[in-house]
Amino acid sequence: QKTASLSTKQQRTTSKNKQPQNMAACSGFLGQPDFWQEEGDAPILKFNNDQWLQNHTAEAIAHAKKWIAAMGIPESKVDFDRKPLSSEGARIFRADANRTFRSEPNRVLMIKLLSFCSTKFGDYQQSLGYVAGVLLIFFDPATVFKVLTVLNDSPKYLPGYWRGEATACAVDGYVCLKQLKPPLKEKLLKLGLLPETFVQKWFAGVCIHHLPYRLLFPFLDGFFAHGNRFLFQFFLAFFDEFENDIMTANSNPEANALIRFESAPEPRLEAVVRSAWEEKYVQKVAAMNFHHERIIAFEENLSRRLQGANEGMWMKQDDEIEFSDEED
Repeated sequence: QKTASLSTKQQRTTSKNKQPQNMAACSGFLGQPDFWQEEGDAPILKFNNDQWLQNHTAEAIAHAKKWIAAMGIPESKVDFDRKPLSSEGARIFRADANRTFRSEPNRVLMIKLLSFCSTKFGDYQQSLGYVAGVLLIFFDPATVFKVLTVLNDSPKYLPGYWRGEATACAVDGYVCLKQLKPPLKEKLLKLGLLPETFVQKWFAGVCIHHLPYRLLFPFLDGFFAHGNRFLFQFFLAFFDEFENDIMTANSNPEANALIRFESAPEPRLEAVVRSAWEEKYVQKVAAMNFHHERIIAFEENLSRRLQGANEGMWMKQDDEIEFSDEED
């Protein structure tokens, strides 16, 4: 009796046979002849629902090329060195590479890229790995390193977001929270949904592990073209669309599932991505004094917490065991 669904290996082979000719023009992993056979079930493709990438390969490559064009970054022409590093460095690099790709050669290249990023940027955070993973599908590591450098260093994109203690990302979450209607803002806080609990995925990870690919790619179009301002527009559009859902949520898990897009209907998420481009959000974000708002957000929400945590590091520790001289 034939099974109703194909096995994972059969799906990989089927996907490979469908491989479009234009993949050869892609300098990233997608251009590898055995990409779908090796990476068909890779974790980075978790949200490649309904084989969107296989069925829209040319469209996806066009999106990716538009991203780097918007940043003014040409594709690298260097003959890049594929040799593994003598030491993989921090264990998190290997762990994140394993959580992204299946092929060991692709993992090795990602480890090298993440190690270079950590060395140049002075820190590392897992969200950087998400972004690196998607970019490596379409571009060679040297080009990806250029893109990550601009994303990390430019005030337009994600400055300070990819640090181990991502204070800058949390600050911007509170800046956005302040723009919501007071009842909605109060309900989120009452439910325990502090911005730092979810903007890390939305902002630092640019929704890569939350939006299905058919919505992620238009979302990334907005981000690469307009920088973090598009992230703020998306934040406002999301809470406008799901305001009633949040206001009627009875618990943190219920609201959190919505904010993680787990219970958010895909057509409504599509409406959010589309409406984030609307002039009303563009104008609202453009009118914000970000320097001023960030100072207030930090002072009102994070300063004392960070002070207290760091002050606590100086507390004496009772690490010596004292034995009583008295006998039982």
